[in-house]
Amino acid sequence: MSPARRRRALAVCALLTSAVGWLAAPPATRADALERLNEPRLARVHAAIKAFEAARSSLEPSRPYREYRVNLHVHSAFSHDSRGELPAIVAAAKRAGTEVLMFTEHPAAHYDFVLDGHSGLHDGVLCIPGAETKGLLTYPTASMAGQESLEPADFVRRVRQQGGLSFLSHLEERLDWELPGLTGCEIYNTHADAKEETQLFASLQNPLFLLRIAAMVNQYPQETFSALQDDPRLYLDRWDQLCQIAPHTGVSANDAHENVGVVIRLAGDGKVAVTDPLDDPLLTLDLALVRPLLAIADGAEEGDELFRMQLDGYEFSLRHVGTHVLAREHTRPAIEEALVAGRAFVAFDWIADARGFDCHLAAADGRHEMGSVLPWAESQTLRAVAPLAGHWRVIRDGECIHEADGHELSLPVAKPGNHRVELSLDVAGEPHLWVLGNPFYLRSR
Repeated sequence: MSPARRRRALAVCALLTSAVGWLAAPPATRADALERLNEPRLARVHAAIKAFEAARSSLEPSRPYREYRVNLHVHSAFSHDSRGELPAIVAAAKRAGTEVLMFTEHPAAHYDFVLDGHSGLHDGVLCIPGAETKGLLTYPTASMAGQESLEPADFVRRVRQQGGLSFLSHLEERLDWELPGLTGCEIYNTHADAKEETQLFASLQNPLFLLRIAAMVNQYPQETFSALQDDPRLYLDRWDQLCQIAPHTGVSANDAHENVGVVIRLAGDGKVAVTDPLDDPLLTLDLALVRPLLAIADGAEEGDELFRMQLDGYEFSLRHVGTHVLAREHTRPAIEEALVAGRAFVAFDWIADARGFDCHLAAADGRHEMGSVLPWAESQTLRAVAPLAGHWRVIRDGECIHEADGHELSLPVAKPGNHRVELSLDVAGEPHLWVLGNPFYLRSR
């Protein structure tokens, strides 16, 4: 197994064994992450999601743009660590409410990620080809073949010269990076969130538990996947710092691969083989150990699949978080123009559909959208409205300057600075970030 796949297998096992530890440990030793993976909590979260769905207001803000839900940082079978085929990914995207997929394949010699990548409209979903490379999510408009040796800063410059986009990825690994010409940066990354779990994967060798939690995962797949969500404060703090240097559009990163899970197949000599969904071997067990827990058909042959648990199906990964982009039309140029301008917000839509969220700056000369760069004036007011009432925080230059509760927010802007909003919801007694707006850059005259 490659080092990258081994790391991912460790992350998978950590998630699974977190629940093992929770079931086995006395209450005093339970960690917060473990507490999220139990059936009573998942049932409460599921009920809260249904309540939000029933209480949600349909909003149609008066703005000159349409709202499109976008998923960035998506991998398919072009990448070495995914087996996802485009029709299945598109179908999952539609179930998740996504209208744009921005792929980020791992580059390889046998294909050109720009020329060969997924592009154009597919069953109503707009696909944009790109790559995860050099610490970036990058979307060139022309082939980058022959430029693989460029340093990250030069790569960003070359992509920008083409009119393409580049976002800093995995900030936890690059907290000191400052690259001129970036379109923006990730402000949440699902894989980075999962890596914070500290459980070792040794408990994965208990296949009895994997079979026991299968019913829970099948009953609450989205809630199980989204149990990993923590406040991405490290990312948000670094984003605020980068925005002090230059505007950086904040986007969410799904890091979707559909490669996290466990598969058990019948092997020879009275054994079963346990692999990950990419068929990389994890361990081999005696058939007698798992036979009481598996429905093994008479006549089953070597290689037959006995059990599969997929924790990161594309639908659940894509629904978990999305970037809502305000664009003039459903085309690549319009989506990319909006991202460059910063007309976007990030939403954890697994909690509730954030469509209709609106945040703008009301000024004497009219309405200004998120991402606007303009002189500060005393008459400016920051206004926002959401489909659900929640807890608002206004952040100026990295510091919280105002908090309020309700459906709406209205705050006169007292001084220059980069202003952005955060909105949280109480989900079954737990506060969770729901919406993160991009900043308004208000400059001193």
